[in-house]
Amino acid sequence: MDGKNAVNIIGAGLGGLSAAITLARGGAACRLVSLQASERAQSVLAEGGINAALDTMGEGDSPAEHARDTLKGGCYLESERAVRSLCEGAPDVVRELVRLGVPFQSEGGRLILRPFGGQKKRRTAYARSSTGKVIMTALIDEARKYESRGLIKRMPHHALTGIHVSGGALDSLTVKDLFTDRCARLEGETVLCTGGLNGFFDGL
Repeated sequence: MDGKNAVNIIGAGLGGLSAAITLARGGAACRLVSLQASERAQSVLAEGGINAALDTMGEGDSPAEHARDTLKGGCYLESERAVRSLCEGAPDVVRELVRLGVPFQSEGGRLILRPFGGQKKRRTAYARSSTGKVIMTALIDEARKYESRGLIKRMPHHALTGIHVSGGALDSLTVKDLFTDRCARLEGETVLCTGGLNGFFDGL
């Protein structure tokens, strides 16, 4: 892996793994930097499910209706463009997860969707109360394929301790190995998948 050309991904939960897999499928190398291994990410604990207008329950659902419900549920404070994009892409995301082996509730090959907060129609794909765990397991398995090819390097137990900017753009990062206390500077582009800004600036 060429250190300068590798993309740095901060966070190894659902967002980080998805970003790493997407990059690797396109032939780009990346580092997956995280405080814990993916197996212990917060995403593992998610229970509810994923909303997608798959309409497997025969209710005439659509991404447009999904977007309307989502915007209303968020009191119209969200970015409408982002919401519509996410709702339009959600069915393909769920289908891809099924292809990777995620055992969502199904019956006779048909996904069983359930109602969830703020949604007028049944559009939540779920795996009993272990949705996050089974999705993470599938993504970890997929990531390992590219890890074996040298396209993904997992760096658990590393803390982001510094961001370096040059010419108004992010130039590199400093990370610390929490086992050895050794610091390393990582060059290359960066994707933040930290799950929320509440903990991102802690210690910087």
